[in-house]
Amino acid sequence: MQTKVRPFAAAAVLAGIAALMFAAIASGDHGRGRDEGNGGKLLSSSLAPSQPSDPAFHSVTPGGVAWSLDKGSVKISRSGKLNLHLDGLVITSTGTARPVTTVSASLFCGADANAAPAVTTGPVPISAEGDARIHEHVTLPASCLAPIVLVHPNGGTTRYISVTGWR
Repeated sequence: MQTKVRPFAAAAVLAGIAALMFAAIASGDHGRGRDEGNGGKLLSSSLAPSQPSDPAFHSVTPGGVAWSLDKGSVKISRSGKLNLHLDGLVITSTGTARPVTTVSASLFCGADANAAPAVTTGPVPISAEGDARIHEHVTLPASCLAPIVLVHPNGGTTRYISVTGWR
């Protein structure tokens, strides 16, 4: 006895197989994404501008004036590649980043009782319009629970003007 395959049923089966294949290929990334060549992403976060009323983190206090930020982000890969982007980080009352001319960033791990940063980058220039980029390879600790990144003004490490988070 010969079984007849209906064209509609065959098309539905082929469409189902194609959908399963697409799903399998799309899910094959396993979280590595574009950062696979850099050892995988450990941290990816937006940045928020600091306000004088913000809390201290790891004994680092916020800047003494309110800051505004158009857009900011930080990414750290497993291989130690740290990329930080600031667009429009300015003092709210003046609309400029001045007198700040450089910024650096520190990664802190664990509870606030741990006041020492795991990593601090070198300073990079920040434009009067508040634009800066940090692209640095850093040596990361073996583990980092509750990571937080603070952006410091003018090479100091006792104040921050931006922090991981959002507003």
